[in-house]
Amino acid sequence: MDYRYSCLPNGLKIVTVPMEHRNSVGIAIWVRVGSRYEAKRISGISHFLEHMVFKGTKKRTTRQIKEEIEGVGGLLNAFTGEEATCYYAKLPAARGMQALDVLADMVNDATLKPDEFKRERPVVLEEIKMYKDQPSHYVHEMMGELLWHKQPLGRPIAGTLASVAAMSRLDMQAYKKKYYVPGNCMVIAAGAVDHRDMLRACAEHFTHSGHGEDRVFPQAVERQNKPQTSFFEKETEQVHFVVATHALSRYHPDWYAQAVLNMLLGGNMSSRLFEEVREQRGLAYDIRSSVSGYEDTGAFTISAGVETGKTEKALQVILKELAKIIKKEVPNDELARAKEYLVSQLEMTLEDTMEYALWVGERALYGGHLPQPEGIKANIMAVSAADVRRVSQDMFKTKKLNLTLIGPVKEKVQQRLKRSLEI
Repeated sequence: MDYRYSCLPNGLKIVTVPMEHRNSVGIAIWVRVGSRYEAKRISGISHFLEHMVFKGTKKRTTRQIKEEIEGVGGLLNAFTGEEATCYYAKLPAARGMQALDVLADMVNDATLKPDEFKRERPVVLEEIKMYKDQPSHYVHEMMGELLWHKQPLGRPIAGTLASVAAMSRLDMQAYKKKYYVPGNCMVIAAGAVDHRDMLRACAEHFTHSGHGEDRVFPQAVERQNKPQTSFFEKETEQVHFVVATHALSRYHPDWYAQAVLNMLLGGNMSSRLFEEVREQRGLAYDIRSSVSGYEDTGAFTISAGVETGKTEKALQVILKELAKIIKKEVPNDELARAKEYLVSQLEMTLEDTMEYALWVGERALYGGHLPQPEGIKANIMAVSAADVRRVSQDMFKTKKLNLTLIGPVKEKVQQRLKRSLEI
């Protein structure tokens, strides 16, 4: 790709991605801070701050922020992760600079007014309660705590009821002042965009200084030397469970082999787990696998929702499939289909200006380089059956297995599940 990159004297990084024959511009402002940066006392503050940034600036009310984007047919949203927070908007090309103006105003000059802070806190608390009422979501939070016990990475991104209830507006002002500085931000614009115009506009909007800090979160520690389990007995219509292991960081040389492994096991409806657990045995409606990559670690997860009486059988089938992929290399035709699916998904994702801006930002903010689609495709296609087997053998070991579960499963069944957690 013909990327254009600039860095202002105050440290703000700007990347433009010109995309021919597009009539829109996708703009994202990435801030290098997320839940891993938080002390336990203020757990959830990155996410709470993301909410507050939408609640008004020195120039705009909450309503004006939304109307200036959505009122002209645009898209406006944000998300908070473990290592970054992102604010993004998509507008017709003629209004691209309007999107930047609104986003920069939010990131730089959100007022965090006391009355808005007081009004938004209950909203965040209700969001936390909502997640706890959704077993398919909460079981993943339980897994994070199991994988990274008493570490920031293992805490829920939204925080806890206690931490959010206790944090103050002063805490949030100090947190924003520390991290929402130009040197800790990156602006990505993709589509019908001119780099010089974007550079000029960013220089006008980001006039303050601040270079941010180098990595300030503690490195993840993987202490596991035996299988671990966590059960939440609750009356639900289904049992929701997750099987997971520690996995590779986003920078690991075997990242692409891990991605192919994920696709083979549970990445789509052609995957082994979908075929065996759902199609052949009818044990689950939803069965899937996924990978999460961070700066220094990762997670490989398999999740399912099953009828209570089928929990043990479903777990047995999943573990059997892990054993199969360890013992025998995948056939060439199956491997080729998985790699082609990954490459095609990447190509289709990058047709959209907003998706492209998010894709570039996610990789450039920490990676220190701008991703090239052709290079990524080549890395995917270079993965061999031997690579997949080697990665699976290192990852899927009995001592590395973890199981979290929510549902009406009694103690006797829990004990049997613990004993069966073996490859």
